[in-house]
Amino acid sequence: MSNYTEFGAEARKIMLLKGITMTELANELGVSTTYVSEIFKGTRNGTKYKERIAEFLGMHQVNGR
Repeated sequence: MSNYTEFGAEARKIMLLKGITMTELANELGVSTTYVSEIFKGTRNGTKYKERIAEFLGMHQVNGR
């Protein structure tokens, strides 16, 4: 997960632990899997979705990560 931002790495870790796929997360958000991947890698800002991702995954902090 070296290509991921801190936020992306944390989200992926939680997804793996909970058995949630990138496709399932993308469907929940109503965006493409590629878009979610780009948010995790930091190539897309994703500000509009980071809070929703954190909430869906039960992450404790978002704070710009």
